[in-house]
Amino acid sequence: MLAGGVITAAGLGACEESGCPDERGVACVYAGTGEQALGEDGLPPRETAIYWSIDLEFAPDGTAYFLDWNNHLVRRVRADGTVETVIGDFIGDGPRLDPEREFDGTGVPGREVSLNHPTDLQFDDRGRLYLMAWHNHKLRTWDPTTGLVEVVCGSAPGYRGDGSSDPAAARFNQPKALVRASDGTFYVLDQRNFLVRRITPDGAIETVAGTPPMPGTMPMPGFEGDGGPATSARLRFEAGGNPEPSGGLALDEDTNVLYIADGLNFRIRAVDLATGVIDTVLGTGEMGYDGDGGPAASARISHVRDLEIGPDGRLYFADTENHVVRAWDRDADVVTTIVGTGERGTGAEGADATATQLARPMGIAFGPDGALYVADTENSRFLRVPL
Repeated sequence: MLAGGVITAAGLGACEESGCPDERGVACVYAGTGEQALGEDGLPPRETAIYWSIDLEFAPDGTAYFLDWNNHLVRRVRADGTVETVIGDFIGDGPRLDPEREFDGTGVPGREVSLNHPTDLQFDDRGRLYLMAWHNHKLRTWDPTTGLVEVVCGSAPGYRGDGSSDPAAARFNQPKALVRASDGTFYVLDQRNFLVRRITPDGAIETVAGTPPMPGTMPMPGFEGDGGPATSARLRFEAGGNPEPSGGLALDEDTNVLYIADGLNFRIRAVDLATGVIDTVLGTGEMGYDGDGGPAASARISHVRDLEIGPDGRLYFADTENHVVRAWDRDADVVTTIVGTGERGTGAEGADATATQLARPMGIAFGPDGALYVADTENSRFLRVPL
């Protein structure tokens, strides 16, 4: 989700130093060595090992922040061109998951917070970071001035809190994706509850898409509801005993439309926030990879896990199981592959983006320079592609 700001050494610099040409449509490694490991702080991003890249965002000052998913860390690229961990104590799946004083406003230093698989980052205009702590079932915030982390909402896993303004009362079940509106409203994809929920600036929580479970019942995935109220629709994301992150969100404030990557329904759906009506806008509902050059309704996709509105107005999406990043021109109604070949692999640096193989990309973002950044997830690296 594009943040304002100017490009800094923490942005383009890593690619300039690589010798990879800064050319339109050419893919270069921005961060990660390709080794699934824990790289130490203080190294350039291209020399820093990552264990599954999953999301990257830019703060308003142009600083790049990224999620090192299986190392349970939030890291950034400093102005001197080296990597620094800002949230996470490396414990991850250990017993001490939530040491901070949750809701008393005191906060705790970011390096003392035990994250468990963070999945999404956002920034407000002042540079405050908001974080989906997926396996912690929480929305957290980090103040770059103080370095302190607090909990915005969420506690134990479950479903609770709609109609309440008490953040401690809210329960999510592996909340995966987050978008923030300019008025401070948050939209959260609550993965294992098969819902999209809204948190207003005054803390009120409500469901905007998906059918909330009745008291005493389990959430039910499915597909239904197009053309009707989004709160009567059904969505389908990964669940089960040990799912991977599933689904994604993008908000177009110009049209007041919230886009949902309805992962295992193999569709992208749109909620008109003025009317509350949901419709499928991309995908046939059948898993596959085809439809480039044609309309969105005829395209087949395979578990989209992230969405972005690009600077050019197109809707970009990480088509994870097809190992590509694609874009939908909403005016011309044409779908195009932007990065990837459709075959899993490790693409050579400096190749044309459409000739660069990816391995299950799960995240995309745009830098303040307009370049596309791709979380080449199972290659444990981030790529940069000028467009």
